[in-house]
Amino acid sequence: MYIYFPSCNFQKHFPETAAKIRSYMDSQPDVTVAGCCKVTTSLPSAEDTIVTVCMSCMHLLEEMRPDVRQINLFEFLLERETFDWPDLNGETYLVQDCFRARGYHSLQDAVRTCLAKMNARVLEMENNRDQETYDGSFLFHPAYPNNIELAPKYYKEYLTPFITPVPQAQWKEKLREHAALYGSEKVVCYCNVCTSGAKEGGADARHLAELIFQ
Repeated sequence: MYIYFPSCNFQKHFPETAAKIRSYMDSQPDVTVAGCCKVTTSLPSAEDTIVTVCMSCMHLLEEMRPDVRQINLFEFLLERETFDWPDLNGETYLVQDCFRARGYHSLQDAVRTCLAKMNARVLEMENNRDQETYDGSFLFHPAYPNNIELAPKYYKEYLTPFITPVPQAQWKEKLREHAALYGSEKVVCYCNVCTSGAKEGGADARHLAELIFQ
């Protein structure tokens, strides 16, 4: 059984897309939709496969449930032989990788394969994939205490050296500086914080799930 964690933050920031994904997942006989990853982690068994759409959920569940296989939503959709992919008619999108996706090559590859499935032209950032340092405003502040409590190896031991505190009043300026790297290109992200940060910085940005579930 696949256990889909819909992400509280994803549902908050992309309610219409989240509802469409929920409807699709509910229609799949081998999928169960869970609740918040922080309170329903007893749901998957070792024989299940976790499906996530959020960087935070991914890392939390990876540490909290290391006994359960995990894939991302985009890998899951690529495995569905009957999924109806929309046609983007050759539109060009600049892919914005996420710092927290470093080392997750199957996720990075799935993002690009999904865009190819939708007949989109892909542009790459100079520092992409495992060289990406961007994560919206995520690295502008310390990790939240409950994340540290649930997944200390990632949120405390791994992340701490990469966090550079920035006063919240300066966040928008920092996000605009990064968004300037996009030029006039349309941007596609696959992280909640990356997408909101790109938009706040003034970019024409979409979450990949928004393009898939139009």
